[in-house]
Amino acid sequence: MEGRTEKLMRLIRKSPLFEQLVPQEAGIGWPIPLRKEKNVYIKLPMFGFAPKSEDGKTALFPPFSIITIDWASGKPVEYLDLHYVKPDENLQWQGQQVGVFPHQAVADWRIGEYKEKRSELLQLYDELFNKLVQEDQFTDEWKNKFSKLLAVLVEPSLKPYYHALGAKFFGQFLGVYDSSKSS
Repeated sequence: MEGRTEKLMRLIRKSPLFEQLVPQEAGIGWPIPLRKEKNVYIKLPMFGFAPKSEDGKTALFPPFSIITIDWASGKPVEYLDLHYVKPDENLQWQGQQVGVFPHQAVADWRIGEYKEKRSELLQLYDELFNKLVQEDQFTDEWKNKFSKLLAVLVEPSLKPYYHALGAKFFGQFLGVYDSSKSS
């Protein structure tokens, strides 16, 4: 069953905003939560990808923009072009390939298995956003489950970018990352 996070990601792809500003071959990355003045938002990074002929791998490129959506209404509230606003000067934000998908941790999975785990993580994101709205606490069990699944599914080559875009969130669930050591 499609949850709210998954639905918002699907609907934003069909929106005029997306169609006008985001290349068709772009991917939508893992959501980044944002709470601002008691409102909850879902930041969706857009990254480039291109199929490669070798070994069925897909080339991954750095995130190039973020669309921020109000969680309550589902309305886009901000578009940020990362070619102009570079959250971390130690990272390459355009041009060159930074990795491939599927990455090593999921390379042996069947497509159905990957989709199942992706859907499971997006359901956990639903719980996360709902708890943020309710200003509720997360159990250690939930945090561990979310962290483990996120750690497996996040593309290792994009981790520095996720940390640059959501340092507090990804630091909590993936550990601290020093991007100055990645260049």
